[in-house]
Amino acid sequence: MTRTSVTRREYDEWLNEAASLAQALRYPLTPEMVNDSAGIVFGDDQYDAFENGLWSREPYEAMVIFESLNEPAVDGLPAAGAAHAEYSGLCDKLMIVHPGKFCPPHFHQRKTESYEVVLGEMEVFYSPEPVRVGDEDVLAFHPMPAGEAWPEGVALPAGREDSYAQLTSYVRLRAGDPKFVMHRKHLHAFRCPADATTPLVVREVSTYSHEPTEHAHDKAVPLPSWAGLHDNAFVAEAANTGRLATAIV
Repeated sequence: MTRTSVTRREYDEWLNEAASLAQALRYPLTPEMVNDSAGIVFGDDQYDAFENGLWSREPYEAMVIFESLNEPAVDGLPAAGAAHAEYSGLCDKLMIVHPGKFCPPHFHQRKTESYEVVLGEMEVFYSPEPVRVGDEDVLAFHPMPAGEAWPEGVALPAGREDSYAQLTSYVRLRAGDPKFVMHRKHLHAFRCPADATTPLVVREVSTYSHEPTEHAHDKAVPLPSWAGLHDNAFVAEAANTGRLATAIV
């Protein structure tokens, strides 16, 4: 490991390129969405991604998320249903990943999400079996399908290889494909193919996203029980801490 931060110039160039892509693709981007929480580097050992640049096609865990909507959908809900409201709501975000880069393995206890590829191609790695979060039975209506076997030659981030071991299924999505649904409690990761000629741009529409960042401590929450609630559980512990803050110098 040679770097533990990204320079202000590197970060701003990264975000400005991503913002230009989002605007060209007519995503409802506002100036407030281009901020120091939008670019995510998943842990101190992933800042080497900037040594040779994000277009180097090397495998690192780094991405951009522009979130335009995160609606908790509690207004009008009967009070008796409040305990389950954290599993509902609506979130809309645009995610941008450079060739060879990953969103690392993780799962959400509360959030179900869908992916629509807007530009490029998306390789999704996942487990078709849910994670056992508690002892209670869970509902299953349309269970996650078993995907294909991984293709040969997928280069994983150095030191993080073991965190991908449980993601046995694979699907490759392209612009124009039907939305792909990732159910809550399922481990998953994705990347932009290393040989891609453009970054991956994918629109995620999901239930409410409980994702506090370093700038979220002063945001109001609709229910007291939601204060500080974090619904991202990454397999690599370093990715958990990296998701909450990006070191920019």
